[in-house]
Amino acid sequence: MISRWDRISELPEEILVCILSFLTPKEAARTSVLSRKWRYLWTFFIGHFLFNQNEWQMNWSQLATRINHIMKLHRGMSLEGFTVDFGKVDSVEDIDHWIEFAAKKRVKKLQLIFGSTRIGNPGRCFMTIQLRANLNFESLKVLWLVKVNLREGAALNHMLSSTPNLEELCLRDLDGLSGELLVPTSCIKLKVLHVLTCDPLNKLEIFATSIEEFRLIGFEVDIKIKELHQLILPIFQLKELTLDLWTWLDVKQFSLPELDFLRLAIVASEGDEMISWMYLLEAAPVLHTLEIYFCWESGFIQRLATFDMHRMQPNRCIKVVKMVQFVGLTSVDFEIAKTVIKYLESLGKLIIVPYSEAEGPEMPILTAEMKKQMEDNIAQLREKEFLPSTVELVIERGF
Repeated sequence: MISRWDRISELPEEILVCILSFLTPKEAARTSVLSRKWRYLWTFFIGHFLFNQNEWQMNWSQLATRINHIMKLHRGMSLEGFTVDFGKVDSVEDIDHWIEFAAKKRVKKLQLIFGSTRIGNPGRCFMTIQLRANLNFESLKVLWLVKVNLREGAALNHMLSSTPNLEELCLRDLDGLSGELLVPTSCIKLKVLHVLTCDPLNKLEIFATSIEEFRLIGFEVDIKIKELHQLILPIFQLKELTLDLWTWLDVKQFSLPELDFLRLAIVASEGDEMISWMYLLEAAPVLHTLEIYFCWESGFIQRLATFDMHRMQPNRCIKVVKMVQFVGLTSVDFEIAKTVIKYLESLGKLIIVPYSEAEGPEMPILTAEMKKQMEDNIAQLREKEFLPSTVELVIERGF
């Protein structure tokens, strides 16, 4: 007999299943002890199957076994999403049937995230997967593959050709690519594209025309931005762009009329010319925010090659500049800071995030002399001859 206080159990089962689907799989399964009516309701769960380290509090082998058990019990026709996000992977599991399960349940979100999510983390951990050609992913809107190895690299290109509803694609630390990644015109709804430290990737062709946010981060020499003939991309509609600059960049052919946010990761080598990217600013007439991240993993340098700035026109649109991992080397990042201040006439805020070794285990250590130089050069930025009174200087710390 149902208690007069238990009105929720009197609802139709279809509604109860919908209510359960707002919970996590673990929470939904716990309702099976409430009564005979609730015992199997959770197996018709239609929400997001989310399996992460924080909630499940078990090792990787135990979690994989639990996922397999829950998949076996699931009776629902569809799922909103299927996500496995686990950092401490210490054994290889066969997870191809997870992907087949996600396709069968017509998921809208599929995320397989293994190991640390830090880009280029030395403890790269890969799970091998097979993207079978007969799988149906027409409902898929979000796809994340992080630290996985593709058994057949070309299969990813085939998969993308059959995902017309895909809106977000994130590939990070992906191994086993065939050397070429093709994002076809059939991805007509794709808005967000991140391709981060994938290997091997020698050619990237993007024909999807609706992308608004694009991030491209190379890993050592896998992707060289200077080889623009190997980067085919309709970029007129981009609103946010991230580029990893490992070498000299010829950007004069770029046109970015809608770009609002530009993030540049700069990896400088001794004697390199690393300011030519300033031409990107001329190609982005409505750019509001510029973020520059200095990558020092290969060590500090003392000087950049000179760059002729006389042909550049002053920029009157950028309002905010953020410089991250700022060391204050007189002829390197400090020189870049002075150049930016000089050419950005409408600059309203300059944010400096000083260098920190805590950013990564392989970061070089500042000497006491370098620390003093960093503090001295940051102090110089506060002086009127360097920074106009209309510009607010913000020093952020806390890496």
